[in-house]
Amino acid sequence: MADKSPVAPPYLPSALASDPTLETSRLLVEFLHAAYATRRLEMDPESGDHANGSAAPHGTGSVAVSSHAVRAAIHVYQHGDRTVGQLANGLGISYGWASRVVEELETAGYAIRERDDDDHRVVRVRLNPARIDEVERAYRWRRRAVAAALDPLGDPERQAVRLFLRRLIDLLREEEPERH
Repeated sequence: MADKSPVAPPYLPSALASDPTLETSRLLVEFLHAAYATRRLEMDPESGDHANGSAAPHGTGSVAVSSHAVRAAIHVYQHGDRTVGQLANGLGISYGWASRVVEELETAGYAIRERDDDDHRVVRVRLNPARIDEVERAYRWRRRAVAAALDPLGDPERQAVRLFLRRLIDLLREEEPERH
C-alpha cells in the first residue's frame, strides 16, 4: 500500500508545507482537480453513458452541453431562479460568459429565460421542468464517493466537515467581487 502522507512540493519551505491551513487549501485544490477529471471521464453506472468532454448533465444521454453549462444548471437547481448577473456571480464568471452559458442551456432545452414582470430589463433563468430529473442526476453524480468518504466518520466529524465547507464557501463569497 502506497504511503498517503502529504509530501511538500520542493518549492515550498518546510514551515509553510506543514501549516494546516496550507495543507487544507492544497487538499481542496486537489479535490477540485480530481472531481473535474473524473467528471469528464467517468461512466455513469446507472445508464452506461460516458461523460466525455461536452456532455449532457452526467449520465443523461440527452443533448450535449459544456461542463460550464452543467455547472450553471446545477447552480440554478441549487439556488432557484437566477438573473444572469446572479448566475455570473455564483459561478465566478463574467456577465457575458454567463449569458453565453444560459444561451447554451436554453438551446439544449435545459433552461428557460423569462423577462421579470416588474422590470423588463431583468432576465431570469429557470430550469425547464421537463429536464429537472437530468439536472438532479448531474447534481448527485458523486454521491457514492462522498458517502464512502463520510462513512467512517462519526456524526460530530460529519457535522464538522459540513460546517467547515459552509464557512469556507461563505467567506469566499464575501471576498469575491461582483462581476458584471
